[in-house]
Amino acid sequence: MAFVLTLAFVNGFATVISKMINYRCTKVLGKNNGSLVNYVVASVLSLFLLLISSHFQIDLYAFTAAPWWLYLGGVFGIVAFLISMTTLSHLKVMESTILLLVGQLTASVLFDTFAFHNISPGKILGILLVAAGIVWDNMLTR
Repeated sequence: MAFVLTLAFVNGFATVISKMINYRCTKVLGKNNGSLVNYVVASVLSLFLLLISSHFQIDLYAFTAAPWWLYLGGVFGIVAFLISMTTLSHLKVMESTILLLVGQLTASVLFDTFAFHNISPGKILGILLVAAGIVWDNMLTR
């Protein structure tokens, strides 16, 4: 379990570093070209990792059998990328990252509520505390 928790923590670092590199890329190339570079590089790397994987298997039938809504992950990914690149030009990295976290927490509570009917006051209180921290930090830094 410690390994998985460490990976999740490292993922947080990778997300921020990725966001900053991609932001610089969109400043040099523009949002559309920066987005294209990001997804082309990611696609090539994903294909390479698939090819060297010991579990190399492509099941083309699975692509046609999957429900259409599973492909929305890519749509939401590009929307999130473009929103992130737009907001970074107006917010500090810390603010952008914390707001991203609050958005993720809110979405996860909504998903838990509607998909699993699992909601607790503690989850809502946690989101409110993080949001209050953002507001407090903004008031202190002005």
